[in-house]
Amino acid sequence: MSTLAKLTSSTPQSPKFLGPMQVRSTLARIAAEQLEAVQNEVESATQKAKSLIAGRSEIDLTTRLEPASWSVAECLDHLTQTTNAFVPAITSAIVTAPQLTMNRPLKTGALTKLLIQNLEPPYRLRFNVLAPLVPRQQDFYLAWSAFEDSQAQLKKTMQSASGLAIDEVSIESPVYARLSYNVYGALRMLTAHERRHLWQIEQIFKTLDGTQAYNAS
Repeated sequence: MSTLAKLTSSTPQSPKFLGPMQVRSTLARIAAEQLEAVQNEVESATQKAKSLIAGRSEIDLTTRLEPASWSVAECLDHLTQTTNAFVPAITSAIVTAPQLTMNRPLKTGALTKLLIQNLEPPYRLRFNVLAPLVPRQQDFYLAWSAFEDSQAQLKKTMQSASGLAIDEVSIESPVYARLSYNVYGALRMLTAHERRHLWQIEQIFKTLDGTQAYNAS
């Protein structure tokens, strides 16, 4: 059969059209990868917290090294309080975010980038914790349950931002009223904040283990 005959005798193929979600994904490929990376950071934080507390006694999880310091349970409660303070504002801003119309990276913002650098562990700069974010829960099991719930909510909020220019909408800080961040920067700041306090939990356990080893010798 000639080439012409093959062409004319073959079953016509319907043209393939991209659906709205596929078009959005194509236009926002770089941003989608950034958003996925931040979602993975949330999941990694949850998994790291689980590995850190595995096998630990309730005493280890609720002990303060000093009267003014936080226990592991209180660190987790602080993370929960922080996430719960930010998520409503972030959710409201995402609803107003425009669609991404080009394949470009999301921007963090200069001030937010600086804040993130100072949040990352091992940290030197300490921040004064405002009253709404001071830990209130000392029961470890309640603190852990609330932490898991807040992590799931944060991840769900991030997923709702797919294909949107979330660096073009901002929120006023629920912590420091004079500051504002674009939504992408705020999400990155929250994950850096999680790493900060997970590192703090590691230091608590190292100190406890060292003290226990010394007392046993």
